[in-house]
Amino acid sequence: MNCKEVKKYINLFIDSELDSKTNFEISEHLSSCEDCSKRFAQEERIEKLFVSVLKEEKDPKAEEIWGRTISSFGHQVEPQGERRLGFWFYLPERLWRTGKRYVVPATVAILAIVITLIMYSKQEGDELTAAVHKCHKEYITNKIIPSIESVSPGEVSRYFSGKFTFPVVLSEIPDIKSHHIRLFGGKVCHLNGVSTAYIMYHCCNTPVSVFILSIKDAEDFSDIKQYLEGGKILFKETGGINLIATPASKDTFICVVADHDVELLRWMADSFTRT
Repeated sequence: MNCKEVKKYINLFIDSELDSKTNFEISEHLSSCEDCSKRFAQEERIEKLFVSVLKEEKDPKAEEIWGRTISSFGHQVEPQGERRLGFWFYLPERLWRTGKRYVVPATVAILAIVITLIMYSKQEGDELTAAVHKCHKEYITNKIIPSIESVSPGEVSRYFSGKFTFPVVLSEIPDIKSHHIRLFGGKVCHLNGVSTAYIMYHCCNTPVSVFILSIKDAEDFSDIKQYLEGGKILFKETGGINLIATPASKDTFICVVADHDVELLRWMADSFTRT
């Protein structure tokens, strides 16, 4: 099960409304996908908050704020004479009862929705180049390690087999000039919720990252759409790190990231196109 499917069923999963097979597949995915795991935790927190609101569990801070508001309103009303004993006298208390029952829970619910939207907007960036650059930096600093360490293209290809809707087939990458390119390993990573084949290389003792994803998933990123037609190549340099992104086939899109010259990155990208 991929990230998009998990996102689609996450609420049903929280409410235990899925069959055992789907439930197991989502559990397996959450255990290996950090992005989806964070999303699940956020959804679960919001779910608990809504349940709390529906049960009318009192939030001391919300009650205090509402109390001060009603009190302030009451002080501004200056009824005279006998009217103090009528409607105006009981208005603050009536507002308090109504607010405590409806307005406070509604306010909490609205705030929860706003917070959720903010968290999701921060979590789901729309630029693939930024996502792969961040992942590459984590590889450089050893915050990310391969799920399979191997110098064998066949062994790493078998690791990726069946994990994507597109084939991931590696072959030996010939040296270019004085650059010796060595396979290090690979893993399944998730870029803003999109499942991606992450292949790790070393070239002249410098890490090189290769990311392969489906064309359909690449279309979800705002900075990639214009490069999906005509065999265009996206080049970007950020903080001394170069990036090349281009369609590798009719089904896949590839990004190569490294602290190397563009010629090397293009050479590696072309090697996957020829595979």
